Amino acid sequence: MVRSKKTRKGLLTRSTSITGKKGLTKQKTLKPEHTRQIIRRFHILQKNKHAILTKLGTHMTSIDDHNYESLKKDNLYQTEFNSFKVPSKYSDNEVYRIENGLAKTDLIKILARIDSEIDQRGGIHVYQSASTQGQTGKRGGDSSKKLVEWLKDDKYKSKLQNVTALEIGCLSPHNVISTSGVFSSVCKIDLNSQDPAIEQQDFMKRPLPANDSEKFNLISCSLVINFVPSHKERGDMLLRMTKFLKSPKNGSLSSLFLVLPIPCITNSRYFDNQRLIQIMSTLGFEQTFFYEAKKVAYWLFDWNGKVVKSAKFPKKELHSGSQRNNFCITF
Repeated sequence: MVRSKKTRKGLLTRSTSITGKKGLTKQKTLKPEHTRQIIRRFHILQKNKHAILTKLGTHMTSIDDHNYESLKKDNLYQTEFNSFKVPSKYSDNEVYRIENGLAKTDLIKILARIDSEIDQRGGIHVYQSASTQGQTGKRGGDSSKKLVEWLKDDKYKSKLQNVTALEIGCLSPHNVISTSGVFSSVCKIDLNSQDPAIEQQDFMKRPLPANDSEKFNLISCSLVINFVPSHKERGDMLLRMTKFLKSPKNGSLSSLFLVLPIPCITNSRYFDNQRLIQIMSTLGFEQTFFYEAKKVAYWLFDWNGKVVKSAKFPKKELHSGSQRNNFCITF
């Protein structure tokens, strides 16, 4: 199912590639608006793909990597995948509405179109490139600058001796968190690493620490939670982070740096800043710093080491309005 370079449209209408293939190693600089279009579209595709796989799971008892790979060999999937053409204009993009009552064959067709669009748009590598460029210092997008600024507050001066950090979703090994000198070491991981200095790893599959030496004083999770496809998995991820933090003994640093897009807390039916603080409090986190920028919100939480596992935060409408999004975190 490998397409020739001539068939690719939209995001890859250029003579060079960002995938690192021989002869096509030069990465093209994207305009800010183009960068935002790529990121927004990729998020929509991944969200809809997750919804499709969830519905297919009800038809097939479950859907795992093996079942998914088998589906991709299905003649119906293959035909739809190879015949689908991505529109040149973003305004013509298919919405991929996942309605109730769709037959299994309809779901497979939609899944094939989503996968085909992702493929024609260059796959995860194009998204990663757009995200990396969007977070460069020249564009003011390195969120770790805010983290380091906060850590230089008097509150933390006595806590920054031989401290370590885990950066989830690291896009560049040269960002401020890695170059500030605050941390003795920074473990950098990402689902699709674009640099040898970044370990390719799914945080949810990272082995749990065997002892305290394998834990961290700080976890940085910038613009990652919003990309996790389901509200339950977002809650699971936040809970799992507590297993990787060192216990806050004798006033030592034990913190979480979190960054989310502003619409997640200002324009969601099911979520807002107050609900986030409630969830984080249940997990033992107390907000130390908060900053709301134009497009993203930043938090620095200190952890007390106490998790209330019996607490529940179901999906519940908090704000009405037809123009609101459906972002949510449940626990």
